Amino acid sequence: MFKFWTVSVIFVFSYFIKSHECMKYSNYTLYRGMPVNEKHLEFFRNLSDMYDVNFWTPPGNLNKPVDFTIKPEDQAGFLKKADENGIYLSTIMRDIQRAFDKQTVRSYIRRNMESFNWQSYFRFKDIHNWLIDLQKMYPKELQLIEIGKSAEGRKMIAVKIILIGSKRRSTVIVEGGIHAREWISPAFVTFMIYKTITAPKSNDKEWKAVALTYEWYFLPVVNPDGYEYSHTEDRLWRKNRNDPSVDINRNFDTAFGTIGVSFQHQSDTYCGKHAFSEPEAMAMANFIKQRSKSLEYYISFHSYGQYMIIPYAHLTTHEDNYDEMKEIGKQVEKKISRRFNTKYLVGTAYDTVGYRTSGVSGCWVKKEFRVPYVLTFELRDDGESGFALPPEQILPTCQETMDGMKTLLTPRVARFQKLGPPDRLIDCQSRIVSNTIITICNMCLFLIVRFY
Repeated sequence: MFKFWTVSVIFVFSYFIKSHECMKYSNYTLYRGMPVNEKHLEFFRNLSDMYDVNFWTPPGNLNKPVDFTIKPEDQAGFLKKADENGIYLSTIMRDIQRAFDKQTVRSYIRRNMESFNWQSYFRFKDIHNWLIDLQKMYPKELQLIEIGKSAEGRKMIAVKIILIGSKRRSTVIVEGGIHAREWISPAFVTFMIYKTITAPKSNDKEWKAVALTYEWYFLPVVNPDGYEYSHTEDRLWRKNRNDPSVDINRNFDTAFGTIGVSFQHQSDTYCGKHAFSEPEAMAMANFIKQRSKSLEYYISFHSYGQYMIIPYAHLTTHEDNYDEMKEIGKQVEKKISRRFNTKYLVGTAYDTVGYRTSGVSGCWVKKEFRVPYVLTFELRDDGESGFALPPEQILPTCQETMDGMKTLLTPRVARFQKLGPPDRLIDCQSRIVSNTIITICNMCLFLIVRFY
Protein backbone atom coordinates (compact mmCIF):
# COMPACT_ATOMS: atom_id res chain seq x y z
CA MET A 1 0.00 0.00 0.00
CA PHE A 2 2.83 2.38 0.94
CA LYS A 3 4.54 1.67 -2.38
CA PHE A 4 1.31 2.38 -4.29
CA TRP A 5 0.83 5.77 -2.60
CA THR A 6 4.50 6.67 -3.10
CA VAL A 7 4.30 5.96 -6.83
CA SER A 8 0.99 7.85 -7.09
CA VAL A 9 2.39 10.93 -5.33
CA ILE A 10 5.49 10.92 -7.54
CA PHE A 11 3.32 10.58 -10.65
CA VAL A 12 1.03 13.47 -9.64
CA PHE A 13 3.98 15.67 -8.66
CA SER A 14 5.75 14.92 -11.94
CA TYR A 15 2.59 15.71 -13.89
CA PHE A 16 2.20 19.03 -12.04
CA ILE A 17 5.79 20.04 -12.76
CA LYS A 18 5.51 19.05 -16.41
CA SER A 19 2.23 20.91 -16.87
CA HIS A 20 3.86 24.06 -15.45
CA GLU A 21 7.05 23.93 -17.51
CA CYS A 22 8.26 27.09 -19.15
CA MET A 23 7.11 27.53 -22.73
CA LYS A 24 9.63 25.86 -25.05
CA TYR A 25 10.66 27.33 -28.37
CA SER A 26 12.30 24.24 -29.85
CA ASN A 27 12.47 24.41 -33.65
CA TYR A 28 11.17 27.99 -33.66
CA THR A 29 13.18 29.79 -36.33
CA LEU A 30 14.16 33.44 -36.05
CA TYR A 31 13.81 35.07 -39.46
CA ARG A 32 14.82 38.47 -40.74
CA GLY A 33 12.83 40.01 -43.56
CA MET A 34 13.74 43.10 -45.55
CA PRO A 35 10.80 45.02 -47.05
CA VAL A 36 12.03 46.86 -50.13
CA ASN A 37 8.64 48.03 -51.44
CA GLU A 38 5.17 48.84 -50.10
CA LYS A 39 3.85 45.38 -51.04
CA HIS A 40 6.51 43.75 -48.84
CA LEU A 41 5.74 46.12 -45.98
CA GLU A 42 2.03 45.31 -46.21
CA PHE A 43 2.87 41.59 -46.14
CA PHE A 44 4.74 41.94 -42.83
CA ARG A 45 2.07 44.20 -41.31
CA ASN A 46 -0.59 41.56 -42.05
CA LEU A 47 1.56 38.62 -40.97
CA SER A 48 -0.12 38.30 -37.55
CA ASP A 49 -3.48 37.83 -39.29
CA MET A 50 -2.17 34.75 -41.09
CA TYR A 51 0.17 33.12 -38.56
CA ASP A 52 1.06 32.98 -34.88
CA VAL A 53 4.03 35.32 -35.23
CA ASN A 54 6.19 36.90 -32.53
CA PHE A 55 7.90 40.08 -33.69
CA TRP A 56 11.31 40.76 -32.18
CA THR A 57 11.60 43.85 -34.38
CA PRO A 58 8.23 44.90 -35.82
CA PRO A 59 7.71 46.22 -39.35
CA GLY A 60 8.43 49.91 -39.75
CA ASN A 61 9.79 51.72 -42.79
CA LEU A 62 11.11 50.39 -46.07
CA ASN A 63 14.58 48.82 -45.93
CA LYS A 64 14.35 48.40 -42.14
CA PRO A 65 14.78 44.76 -41.03
CA VAL A 66 11.87 42.86 -39.51
CA ASP A 67 12.88 40.10 -37.04
CA PHE A 68 10.27 37.51 -36.06
CA THR A 69 9.61 33.90 -35.15
CA ILE A 70 7.05 31.53 -36.68
CA LYS A 71 5.66 28.35 -35.13
CA PRO A 72 7.33 25.20 -36.54
CA GLU A 73 4.01 23.90 -37.93
CA ASP A 74 3.45 27.19 -39.81
CA GLN A 75 6.89 27.48 -41.36
CA ALA A 76 6.25 25.56 -44.59
CA GLY A 77 3.12 27.57 -45.39
CA PHE A 78 4.81 30.83 -44.42
CA LEU A 79 7.87 30.19 -46.60
CA LYS A 80 5.65 29.39 -49.57
CA LYS A 81 3.65 32.58 -49.04
CA ALA A 82 6.80 34.66 -48.62
CA ASP A 83 8.22 33.23 -51.85
CA GLU A 84 5.00 34.02 -53.73
CA ASN A 85 5.28 37.63 -52.58
CA GLY A 86 8.98 37.94 -53.42
CA ILE A 87 9.97 38.54 -49.81
CA TYR A 88 13.68 38.78 -48.99
CA LEU A 89 14.36 36.47 -46.03
CA SER A 90 17.37 35.30 -44.07
CA THR A 91 17.57 32.85 -41.19
CA ILE A 92 19.19 34.24 -38.03
CA MET A 93 18.64 31.23 -35.74
CA ARG A 94 17.27 27.80 -36.66
CA ASP A 95 16.27 26.93 -33.10
CA ILE A 96 15.92 29.82 -30.66
CA GLN A 97 15.40 27.47 -27.70
CA ARG A 98 19.02 26.37 -27.97
CA ALA A 99 20.09 29.99 -27.62
CA PHE A 100 17.74 30.53 -24.66
CA ASP A 101 19.16 27.43 -22.95
CA LYS A 102 22.61 29.03 -23.03
CA GLN A 103 21.40 32.09 -21.09
CA THR A 104 22.56 30.89 -17.69
CA VAL A 105 20.59 32.13 -14.70
CA ARG A 106 22.39 32.05 -11.33
CA SER A 107 21.13 32.43 -7.78
CA TYR A 108 22.45 35.07 -5.41
CA ILE A 109 23.65 33.81 -2.02
CA ARG A 110 22.66 36.24 0.73
CA ARG A 111 25.52 38.25 2.25
CA ASN A 112 27.91 36.78 -0.32
CA MET A 113 28.36 39.75 -2.65
CA GLU A 114 30.70 37.86 -4.95
CA SER A 115 27.88 35.48 -5.90
CA PHE A 116 26.22 38.35 -7.79
CA ASN A 117 28.08 39.15 -10.98
CA TRP A 118 27.67 40.04 -14.63
CA GLN A 119 28.60 36.71 -16.15
CA SER A 120 25.03 35.38 -15.76
CA TYR A 121 21.46 36.63 -15.49
CA PHE A 122 19.55 36.84 -12.19
CA ARG A 123 15.88 36.60 -11.28
CA PHE A 124 13.92 39.37 -9.59
CA LYS A 125 14.17 38.01 -6.05
CA ASP A 126 17.95 37.63 -6.37
CA ILE A 127 18.30 41.21 -7.62
CA HIS A 128 16.15 42.45 -4.74
CA ASN A 129 18.15 40.49 -2.14
CA TRP A 130 21.43 41.76 -3.59
CA LEU A 131 20.17 45.32 -3.30
CA ILE A 132 19.20 44.74 0.34
CA ASP A 133 22.72 43.50 1.12
CA LEU A 134 24.24 46.38 -0.84
CA GLN A 135 22.24 48.81 1.28
CA LYS A 136 23.63 47.20 4.43
CA MET A 137 27.14 47.73 3.12
CA TYR A 138 26.51 51.41 2.31
CA PRO A 139 23.77 52.49 4.76
CA LYS A 140 24.69 56.20 4.66
CA GLU A 141 24.75 56.49 0.87
CA LEU A 142 22.28 53.96 -0.53
CA GLN A 143 18.58 53.76 0.25
CA LEU A 144 15.87 51.42 -1.08
CA ILE A 145 12.49 53.02 -1.71
CA GLU A 146 9.30 51.07 -2.36
CA ILE A 147 7.50 53.20 -4.96
CA GLY A 148 4.46 50.95 -5.34
CA LYS A 149 3.35 47.42 -6.05
CA SER A 150 2.97 45.56 -9.33
CA ALA A 151 -0.26 44.01 -10.59
CA GLU A 152 0.63 40.76 -8.79
CA GLY A 153 1.70 42.54 -5.62
CA ARG A 154 5.47 42.53 -6.00
CA LYS A 155 7.39 45.48 -4.57
CA MET A 156 8.61 48.04 -7.07
CA ILE A 157 11.99 49.15 -5.78
CA ALA A 158 13.92 52.34 -6.50
CA VAL A 159 17.55 52.72 -5.45
CA LYS A 160 18.55 56.16 -4.18
CA ILE A 161 22.25 57.00 -4.04
CA ILE A 162 23.75 60.21 -2.67
CA LEU A 163 27.48 59.78 -2.20
CA ILE A 164 29.19 61.48 0.71
CA GLY A 165 30.61 64.73 -0.62
CA SER A 166 28.21 64.82 -3.57
CA LYS A 167 27.56 68.21 -5.19
CA ARG A 168 23.91 67.24 -5.82
CA ARG A 169 23.80 69.47 -8.88
CA SER A 170 20.58 67.81 -10.09
CA THR A 171 18.78 64.46 -10.32
CA VAL A 172 19.35 61.48 -12.60
CA ILE A 173 16.74 58.73 -13.00
CA VAL A 174 17.72 55.47 -14.67
CA GLU A 175 14.97 53.09 -15.80
CA GLY A 176 15.37 49.39 -16.62
CA GLY A 177 13.34 46.24 -17.09
CA ILE A 178 10.09 47.78 -18.31
CA HIS A 179 9.87 45.05 -20.98
CA ALA A 180 10.10 41.60 -19.43
CA ARG A 181 12.09 39.71 -22.07
CA GLU A 182 14.90 42.30 -22.32
CA TRP A 183 17.13 40.70 -19.68
CA ILE A 184 20.23 42.72 -20.47
CA SER A 185 18.43 45.87 -19.30
CA PRO A 186 18.19 44.99 -15.55
CA ALA A 187 21.68 43.49 -15.81
CA PHE A 188 23.13 46.80 -16.96
CA VAL A 189 21.20 48.91 -14.44
CA THR A 190 22.48 46.75 -11.55
CA PHE A 191 26.01 47.16 -12.96
CA MET A 192 25.56 50.94 -13.04
CA ILE A 193 24.28 50.90 -9.46
CA TYR A 194 27.36 48.97 -8.34
CA LYS A 195 29.75 51.25 -10.22
CA THR A 196 28.10 54.35 -8.78
CA ILE A 197 28.08 53.28 -5.12
CA THR A 198 31.70 52.06 -5.33
CA ALA A 199 32.93 55.07 -7.36
CA PRO A 200 34.64 56.95 -4.46
CA LYS A 201 37.02 54.04 -3.85
CA SER A 202 37.60 53.14 -7.51
CA ASN A 203 40.51 54.11 -9.74
CA ASP A 204 38.14 55.43 -12.39
CA LYS A 205 38.56 59.17 -11.82
CA GLU A 206 36.24 60.06 -14.71
CA TRP A 207 33.28 58.12 -13.32
CA LYS A 208 34.07 59.16 -9.76
CA ALA A 209 33.67 62.81 -10.81
CA VAL A 210 30.34 62.05 -12.49
CA ALA A 211 29.08 59.94 -9.57
CA LEU A 212 29.77 62.78 -7.11
CA THR A 213 27.83 65.28 -9.23
CA TYR A 214 24.24 64.03 -8.93
CA GLU A 215 21.49 62.65 -6.79
CA TRP A 216 20.81 59.23 -8.30
CA TYR A 217 17.69 57.10 -8.63
CA PHE A 218 17.68 53.68 -10.28
CA LEU A 219 14.65 51.54 -11.16
CA PRO A 220 16.30 48.25 -12.17
CA VAL A 221 13.11 46.19 -12.75
CA VAL A 222 10.06 48.33 -13.49
CA ASN A 223 8.10 45.25 -14.59
CA PRO A 224 8.83 42.64 -11.86
CA ASP A 225 5.85 40.38 -12.67
CA GLY A 226 6.64 40.20 -16.35
CA TYR A 227 10.35 39.75 -15.74
CA GLU A 228 9.70 36.81 -13.41
CA TYR A 229 7.19 35.34 -15.88
CA SER A 230 9.83 35.47 -18.63
CA HIS A 231 12.00 33.25 -16.40
CA THR A 232 9.37 30.75 -15.30
CA GLU A 233 6.72 30.55 -18.03
CA ASP A 234 7.49 32.27 -21.33
CA ARG A 235 10.94 33.57 -22.24
CA LEU A 236 9.48 35.96 -24.84
CA TRP A 237 6.94 37.60 -22.53
CA ARG A 238 7.00 41.40 -22.90
CA LYS A 239 4.09 42.96 -20.97
CA ASN A 240 3.05 43.12 -17.33
CA ARG A 241 0.85 40.43 -15.72
CA ASN A 242 -2.37 42.32 -15.24
CA ASP A 243 -5.65 40.96 -16.63
CA PRO A 244 -5.48 41.83 -19.45
CA SER A 245 -1.72 42.28 -19.63
CA VAL A 246 -0.44 45.63 -20.88
CA ASP A 247 2.75 46.96 -22.45
CA ILE A 248 3.78 49.36 -19.67
CA ASN A 249 5.90 51.40 -22.08
CA ARG A 250 2.79 52.24 -24.11
CA ASN A 251 0.75 53.27 -21.04
CA PHE A 252 2.12 56.78 -20.39
CA ASP A 253 0.16 59.92 -21.13
CA THR A 254 1.97 61.31 -24.17
CA ALA A 255 0.00 60.84 -27.40
CA PHE A 256 -1.52 57.81 -25.64
CA GLY A 257 -3.09 55.26 -27.96
CA THR A 258 -2.52 57.29 -31.13
CA ILE A 259 0.09 55.35 -33.10
CA GLY A 260 2.21 52.18 -32.94
CA VAL A 261 -0.02 50.47 -30.37
CA SER A 262 -2.87 48.01 -30.29
CA PHE A 263 -6.19 47.91 -28.46
CA GLN A 264 -6.36 44.13 -28.86
CA HIS A 265 -5.71 42.44 -25.52
CA GLN A 266 -3.58 39.65 -26.98
CA SER A 267 -1.20 42.04 -28.75
CA ASP A 268 2.31 42.59 -27.40
CA THR A 269 1.72 46.34 -27.78
CA TYR A 270 -1.68 46.51 -26.06
CA CYS A 271 -1.59 49.96 -24.44
CA GLY A 272 -4.38 49.53 -21.87
CA LYS A 273 -7.81 51.13 -21.52
CA HIS A 274 -6.39 54.55 -20.74
CA ALA A 275 -3.13 56.25 -19.82
CA PHE A 276 -1.73 55.15 -16.45
CA SER A 277 -4.25 52.31 -16.18
CA GLU A 278 -1.43 50.06 -14.93
CA PRO A 279 -0.12 50.13 -11.35
CA GLU A 280 3.48 50.01 -12.55
CA ALA A 281 3.08 53.05 -14.84
CA MET A 282 1.15 54.95 -12.17
CA ALA A 283 3.79 54.21 -9.52
CA MET A 284 6.53 55.42 -11.85
CA ALA A 285 4.62 58.57 -12.74
CA ASN A 286 4.12 59.51 -9.08
CA PHE A 287 7.75 58.73 -8.27
CA ILE A 288 9.09 60.83 -11.16
CA LYS A 289 6.72 63.72 -10.48
CA GLN A 290 7.96 64.01 -6.89
CA ARG A 291 11.52 64.47 -8.18
CA SER A 292 10.79 66.38 -11.36
CA LYS A 293 11.91 69.86 -10.25
CA SER A 294 15.58 68.86 -10.14
CA LEU A 295 15.42 66.16 -12.85
CA GLU A 296 18.08 66.77 -15.50
CA TYR A 297 18.58 63.28 -16.97
CA TYR A 298 16.12 60.47 -17.63
CA ILE A 299 17.79 57.43 -19.18
CA SER A 300 15.89 54.28 -20.16
CA PHE A 301 17.48 50.94 -21.09
CA HIS A 302 15.96 48.39 -23.46
CA SER A 303 17.15 45.82 -25.97
CA TYR A 304 17.98 45.19 -28.73
CA GLY A 305 19.37 46.89 -31.85
CA GLN A 306 22.13 49.25 -30.64
CA TYR A 307 20.22 52.49 -30.91
CA MET A 308 20.11 55.73 -28.95
CA ILE A 309 16.58 57.06 -29.32
CA ILE A 310 15.72 60.73 -28.80
CA PRO A 311 12.13 61.85 -28.07
CA TYR A 312 9.54 62.02 -29.44
CA ALA A 313 8.65 58.47 -30.49
CA HIS A 314 5.27 59.42 -31.97
CA LEU A 315 6.62 62.13 -34.28
CA THR A 316 8.65 62.23 -37.48
CA THR A 317 9.79 65.79 -36.76
CA HIS A 318 12.69 66.83 -34.53
CA GLU A 319 11.45 68.76 -31.51
CA ASP A 320 12.84 70.67 -28.52
CA ASN A 321 16.64 70.32 -28.16
CA TYR A 322 16.89 67.46 -30.66
CA ASP A 323 20.00 68.86 -32.38
CA GLU A 324 21.82 69.12 -29.05
CA MET A 325 20.79 65.56 -28.13
CA LYS A 326 21.89 64.26 -31.53
CA GLU A 327 25.33 65.80 -31.07
CA ILE A 328 25.61 64.35 -27.55
CA GLY A 329 24.50 60.96 -28.87
CA LYS A 330 27.25 61.01 -31.50
CA GLN A 331 29.84 61.72 -28.79
CA VAL A 332 28.46 58.89 -26.66
CA GLU A 333 28.52 56.54 -29.66
CA LYS A 334 32.19 57.32 -30.29
CA LYS A 335 33.03 56.63 -26.65
CA ILE A 336 31.13 53.32 -26.64
CA SER A 337 32.74 52.10 -29.87
CA ARG A 338 36.31 52.60 -28.63
CA ARG A 339 36.26 49.54 -26.36
CA PHE A 340 34.79 46.77 -28.54
CA ASN A 341 33.91 48.63 -31.77
CA THR A 342 30.19 48.37 -31.03
CA LYS A 343 28.26 50.75 -33.28
CA TYR A 344 25.10 52.67 -32.32
CA LEU A 345 22.65 54.63 -34.47
CA VAL A 346 21.32 57.91 -33.03
CA GLY A 347 17.99 59.59 -33.78
CA THR A 348 14.27 59.48 -33.10
CA ALA A 349 12.38 56.17 -33.11
CA TYR A 350 11.32 56.92 -36.68
CA ASP A 351 14.93 57.68 -37.70
CA THR A 352 16.42 54.57 -36.07
CA VAL A 353 14.09 51.59 -35.64
CA GLY A 354 11.90 52.86 -38.44
CA TYR A 355 8.51 53.07 -36.77
CA ARG A 356 6.55 55.42 -34.53
CA THR A 357 4.87 54.60 -31.25
CA SER A 358 3.12 56.39 -28.39
CA GLY A 359 2.67 56.32 -24.62
CA VAL A 360 6.42 55.95 -23.99
CA SER A 361 7.87 56.75 -20.56
CA GLY A 362 10.76 58.96 -21.73
CA CYS A 363 8.53 61.00 -24.04
CA TRP A 364 6.12 61.65 -21.19
CA VAL A 365 8.96 62.72 -18.88
CA LYS A 366 10.38 65.15 -21.43
CA LYS A 367 7.06 66.72 -22.42
CA GLU A 368 5.50 66.84 -18.94
CA PHE A 369 8.50 68.12 -16.97
CA ARG A 370 10.69 69.70 -19.69
CA VAL A 371 13.64 67.51 -18.75
CA PRO A 372 16.55 68.50 -21.00
CA TYR A 373 18.35 65.19 -21.40
CA VAL A 374 16.14 62.19 -22.12
CA LEU A 375 17.55 59.19 -23.97
CA THR A 376 16.48 55.59 -24.57
CA PHE A 377 19.16 52.97 -25.19
CA GLU A 378 18.49 49.79 -27.14
CA LEU A 379 21.47 47.75 -25.95
CA ARG A 380 23.23 44.84 -27.64
CA ASP A 381 23.11 43.27 -30.02
CA ASP A 382 22.28 44.21 -33.62
CA GLY A 383 20.16 41.10 -34.15
CA GLU A 384 22.46 38.08 -34.25
CA SER A 385 21.21 36.96 -30.82
CA GLY A 386 18.52 39.52 -30.02
CA PHE A 387 16.69 38.65 -26.79
CA ALA A 388 18.84 35.51 -26.52
CA LEU A 389 21.97 37.57 -25.79
CA PRO A 390 24.52 35.06 -24.42
CA PRO A 391 26.00 35.50 -20.92
CA GLU A 392 29.49 36.19 -22.25
CA GLN A 393 28.18 39.44 -23.73
CA ILE A 394 26.68 40.79 -20.48
CA LEU A 395 29.88 42.23 -19.01
CA PRO A 396 31.19 43.70 -22.30
CA THR A 397 27.79 45.34 -22.84
CA CYS A 398 27.91 46.82 -19.34
CA GLN A 399 31.50 48.02 -19.70
CA GLU A 400 31.05 49.79 -23.03
CA THR A 401 27.73 51.33 -21.97
CA MET A 402 29.35 52.72 -18.80
CA ASP A 403 31.97 54.31 -21.05
CA GLY A 404 29.11 56.07 -22.81
CA MET A 405 27.54 57.14 -19.52
CA LYS A 406 30.68 59.10 -18.62
CA THR A 407 30.29 61.18 -21.76
CA LEU A 408 26.51 61.50 -21.51
CA LEU A 409 26.46 62.57 -17.85
CA THR A 410 29.32 65.07 -17.87
CA PRO A 411 27.66 68.48 -17.28
CA ARG A 412 27.49 70.73 -20.34
CA VAL A 413 26.23 73.93 -18.76
CA ALA A 414 27.35 75.70 -15.60
CA ARG A 415 24.01 75.30 -13.85
CA PHE A 416 21.11 72.92 -14.31
CA GLN A 417 18.18 74.43 -16.16
CA LYS A 418 14.91 73.07 -17.55
CA LEU A 419 13.90 73.28 -21.18
CA GLY A 420 11.70 76.21 -22.11
CA PRO A 421 8.12 75.68 -23.31
CA PRO A 422 7.73 73.81 -26.62
CA ASP A 423 8.45 75.82 -29.77
CA ARG A 424 4.88 75.46 -30.94
CA LEU A 425 3.63 76.88 -27.64
CA ILE A 426 6.03 79.82 -27.98
CA ASP A 427 4.78 80.43 -31.53
CA CYS A 428 1.19 80.27 -30.31
CA GLN A 429 1.90 82.66 -27.45
CA SER A 430 3.72 85.03 -29.79
CA ARG A 431 0.73 85.07 -32.15
CA ILE A 432 -1.62 85.79 -29.24
CA VAL A 433 0.55 88.68 -28.03
CA SER A 434 0.90 90.06 -31.60
CA ASN A 435 -2.83 89.83 -32.24
CA THR A 436 -3.56 91.54 -28.92
CA ILE A 437 -1.18 94.43 -29.73
CA ILE A 438 -2.70 94.83 -33.20
CA THR A 439 -6.22 94.87 -31.73
CA ILE A 440 -5.29 97.55 -29.17
CA CYS A 441 -3.59 99.67 -31.83
CA ASN A 442 -6.64 99.43 -34.11
CA MET A 443 -8.92 100.49 -31.24
CA CYS A 444 -6.68 103.46 -30.42
CA LEU A 445 -6.60 104.47 -34.08
CA PHE A 446 -10.39 104.21 -34.29
CA LEU A 447 -10.85 106.40 -31.20
CA ILE A 448 -8.39 109.01 -32.50
CA VAL A 449 -10.12 109.21 -35.89
CA ARG A 450 -13.61 109.14 -34.36
CA PHE A 451 -13.14 111.84 -31.70
CA TYR A 452 -10.29 114.03 -33.01
